[in-house]
Amino acid sequence: MPEPADAVCHACRILLPLLDSPVARQAWWAFLDDHAYHPVELLWEHSETHERIDIDYIMVDSDIEGDPSVAEYAGDWPGRPLALHPRPVARAVAEIVERAFDAMDAHEWRAAPADGAVAEQIVRCLDFAPPAGEPVDDAAVLTRLTAVEAALDQLSRATAEPVGEHFGAFLHDVLRALPTAADLPPDELRAESGPLASPRLWDTERALRLIQHLLAARIALP
Repeated sequence: MPEPADAVCHACRILLPLLDSPVARQAWWAFLDDHAYHPVELLWEHSETHERIDIDYIMVDSDIEGDPSVAEYAGDWPGRPLALHPRPVARAVAEIVERAFDAMDAHEWRAAPADGAVAEQIVRCLDFAPPAGEPVDDAAVLTRLTAVEAALDQLSRATAEPVGEHFGAFLHDVLRALPTAADLPPDELRAESGPLASPRLWDTERALRLIQHLLAARIALP
């Protein structure tokens, strides 16, 4: 039996399992059409690159809410235009998050007693997983922007708490990578949106989701 394999575009952060069925072959052709000139890699089950696949990657046919099925990806997946748009903020934050995971795995991260409670407060403001294909109107854009602004404010407030040196450095690093509220003018985001969310807004939401993943998995109180 052939070893399972995946195709991944590291530019767009999309992973497609290579399956053997008519619809899966259609999905493969759609993938080639989308990513023909992008850095594409074929991964086997034990490829080391799998460790680089973080939660910002869109994983076709996964059980993650909002990710497309193989049939959706093979057809007119509504999230395709937004998913193919660059996500520079999410990628910058992903590098910071990866360094934090590495420091923890190497037992180099030194926690402070306040870290867990502060992380828990932040996590409550970071429930970001809107699918790429979710249609928006002006009201939805403003609602999502309000949630982003609240998350940015909570991250900023956390820097004044008595957290440990490593958690404090992490917070400062992600805040430097994230846009400020002034960088996300409501009128501009509304103009950039429709029928899908503004790429800037979605990029920021994906970045916040990466932070949520780290805090919930390693720092927040159980």
